Amino acid sequence: MSTTLKTYAQDSPVPSPGEPGRPRGDSRALRLVSILASGLPVELGTPDEPALYTVPVVFSRQVTAAEREAIEDPGTARRLVEATGTEPGLAFTVDDRRLLIHNTSLRLLKDGLASAIGRMLQQIGTDLLAEQDRVTASAEARLSHERARLAAIARDAAEISFFAAADGDEPAAGEAT
Repeated sequence: MSTTLKTYAQDSPVPSPGEPGRPRGDSRALRLVSILASGLPVELGTPDEPALYTVPVVFSRQVTAAEREAIEDPGTARRLVEATGTEPGLAFTVDDRRLLIHNTSLRLLKDGLASAIGRMLQQIGTDLLAEQDRVTASAEARLSHERARLAAIARDAAEISFFAAADGDEPAAGEAT
């Protein structure tokens, strides 16, 4: 297993060492805050320490359904494995406000996998927020169009008069009848 990891999406910033979970950019962004040490195997630091195990990490907030779907997608872990050079088998499971990182170790995380996962989460968040912004903009455009359409209909309806032209009492257009 390679102990030197390639980076994942190098141009994406992540919290610096010593600043776990430090917010950057959009406050809506999902971040990993810290490893839940009580969830690590009790054999760590002993001769019986497993080479790979599940590491539980705490999220900064509740995960949305779309985020969960993207994180747990096997393609996400596969792309991360390809980008970092870690061995296949890496997998992610969202469990409430925790990310369970399967088939890894503290050493792999310390050697760069943690930063790569942080960048991966940031990219997922950026993609989902961009999609959400596109959907919002599209809905606002449809709403604006609908308002303009209704205003045009109201104007057209207000210009219609049911008084005969010979009647001398015809109200001006737009007056109540």
